[in-house]
Amino acid sequence: MRINSKVLSTIFRTNKNEINKFCSHLLKKKLNFSYIKGLERDKVLIKILKRITSDQQIIAGKGRTKKWQDGWREALTLYKKSNSLTPKFYTARENKYFRLNGELIKSKNSNFEVGMVNLFRNWYFKKYFENIEDIYEFGAGTGHNMVELSKIYPDKNLYASDFVPTSVNLLKLVSKKKKMKMKCFQFNMVKPNKRLKIKEGSAIYTSGALEQLSGKIYDFINFTLSKKPNIVIHVEPAPQFYNTKKLADFTADFFQRKRGYTDNLLDYLTLLESKKKIKIIKKMKSPFGSLMIEGYNFIAWRPK
Repeated sequence: MRINSKVLSTIFRTNKNEINKFCSHLLKKKLNFSYIKGLERDKVLIKILKRITSDQQIIAGKGRTKKWQDGWREALTLYKKSNSLTPKFYTARENKYFRLNGELIKSKNSNFEVGMVNLFRNWYFKKYFENIEDIYEFGAGTGHNMVELSKIYPDKNLYASDFVPTSVNLLKLVSKKKKMKMKCFQFNMVKPNKRLKIKEGSAIYTSGALEQLSGKIYDFINFTLSKKPNIVIHVEPAPQFYNTKKLADFTADFFQRKRGYTDNLLDYLTLLESKKKIKIIKKMKSPFGSLMIEGYNFIAWRPK
């Protein structure tokens, strides 16, 4: 099977016309896949469960700040050598097994997940950011999302931040080399600088960033709310979207909770909506994922 406008309209919960409008140029690059069944599926699920059992990584554990500093320093060195901004955790998956619409699949293309990420962000960037002039990404990492956004909207004002200086140095280098309209700064989402000025009518965006805070998201969400942006978009893990009666979803939920990825984002936003402080515009289960997890759940909201 092949990723096409029909498949994307189903998993992005939209229509084919919108997919063709926003993503048709990217569909020229073939992304083929097949569903796995029977004994092969059993073997993959056993592999997942064994990895969960042996996994020792804890998000936001002791020494994690140094690991991020070292990791982004390595990314900076790599960028200087090869101009590659794809984060190490996104690089080619050797096993070539992935998730799509809640099912386990395989693809001969080891960059299948990377291709899907680009299709997904092109869709939501164009759908939600078209009329926004100032866009802020918190936890921007290598800046790969901002680079893609700059290709789509070269005249928009972009702002990228991360909590370790090595990432900010990389972001500044990327902005300079690619001649982007992007300002870069250091920002700790766990202890947000409330004096930071966010321009009126802006967008705030996180992707795979809140997941690393181990649930310490309340101050950042409250900070975001106080700045009264036009729209906020989160693309993050959220276990509430899993149907744990299905074995594939159960394993992903198990892995996420064992790692300690943030699991309270959707609950807190739902609470804020019940208090009439925000309006959730769209929320949906991650359309795809890696072998172990579906980390691209989509939540868009705005202050009331």
